[in-house]
Amino acid sequence: MFSTRIINGFFAFFAALIVSCNGFKVDRLLTKESPYEKYLHAIESSDIRDYAMVFDWKQEGIEVLKTQLNVDLPYTEVTYFDPKTPKAQLWRYEVEEGSQISIWVNAFSDNITSFFIDVFDVIPGEEFKRIHYAEDSGYVNYEVKSSGIHALRIQPELFRGGALELQINYQGILAFPIPGKTSRNIDSFWGDPRDGDARKHEGIDVFAPRGTPVLAVTDGRISRVGNNRLGGKVVWLFDSKRGYSQYYAHLDSQAVSPGQRIAEGDTIGFVGNTGNAITTAPHLHFGIYKTRRGAVNPLPFVLDRRSLEPLARADTAGVGRMGIVAASLANIRTQPGTHSSKLGGFERSTLLQMEGKTHGWYRVSLPDGRKGYIHEGLANSIDEPLGKIEINPQTIIKTAWEEGESLSGNLFTGEARIWGTFENQYFVETPLGLRGWINAD
Repeated sequence: MFSTRIINGFFAFFAALIVSCNGFKVDRLLTKESPYEKYLHAIESSDIRDYAMVFDWKQEGIEVLKTQLNVDLPYTEVTYFDPKTPKAQLWRYEVEEGSQISIWVNAFSDNITSFFIDVFDVIPGEEFKRIHYAEDSGYVNYEVKSSGIHALRIQPELFRGGALELQINYQGILAFPIPGKTSRNIDSFWGDPRDGDARKHEGIDVFAPRGTPVLAVTDGRISRVGNNRLGGKVVWLFDSKRGYSQYYAHLDSQAVSPGQRIAEGDTIGFVGNTGNAITTAPHLHFGIYKTRRGAVNPLPFVLDRRSLEPLARADTAGVGRMGIVAASLANIRTQPGTHSSKLGGFERSTLLQMEGKTHGWYRVSLPDGRKGYIHEGLANSIDEPLGKIEINPQTIIKTAWEEGESLSGNLFTGEARIWGTFENQYFVETPLGLRGWINAD
């Protein structure tokens, strides 16, 4: 990751070839493919398909899927892509059934107008299934069908790059059933104990004055109107589009009939405390049931959208550059915040690749490939070498941290500049411009 990539005189030729219209005539034929797949097939059919840069671009899109970096939603970050280096970025995040995920990517520069946004379902066993992608914009919006882990990959075309802002947000796919209230007004949640912990709560409760209208959370058909011991006066609304039934219980009265077609926002009844809620204050019990599966947690379905604080363009400072730990000892964490677990403690001058920034935290990559977050006050980008070291023909230089080629010989002798350290090794630059790793002993 930290080795130098040599860009030769064919750079401009390649760039012109890749972005020319000839590379995209295939779009009209492969309408069912994602933009990423179309582009991949285009370059694999071009005259430059055997060049190392094309191979590196393809491999980067595959290798980045191994990234073990989880972010909590909502999430926002500024990141940077070097146009000279084939690069992709990946963020994993947890999703819950009933959520709607919105991904928005805003380029800060015109040079990154061509990039690919792909969303994968991470199947146990580290298999990846592409489930969504952006077509002609930097926006993806989708409903979550089942809970799990999703992964977002962003990768520019060859020779494209620049800074961009990423936002990943979520909200429920359904409206809220009580007017003037939101998910922040829920008083009892899924799984709360009931009847001395003999059973668990299979819904959410929202307290409101008796007679408050209860609204349909989506379009559908009234499948049942009745009265039972637990729920009292109840209404069942079936959403045929998604295959869910919504259950409204403890109503004071019902305002619909079986078989009636309902639009989102229609009044289907009024808040009460009938059934086993007779001793409690008036409230709505709201549940969701999936055909052939039973009750599911309704909370993700009705969550209100969380606000995201935008990132300033000034946050791009340092992003995309090499950096070092600036404190005598600094923790790198798995999430951007002191509440998260530690990836480890790292000494001053530890080399970092500063890949992104989110609200005062750099997202960094270590030389061994591990990724995490370090507070901006504990890291600096580097413009000048930290020092110098004499190397001789017997000095072994590794071009990459773990799997790099080992080099030695007279060509690399002389005074090398030190740019950082990691696990008792120096990252150096030889007089001829080769960058790599040597033992610090």
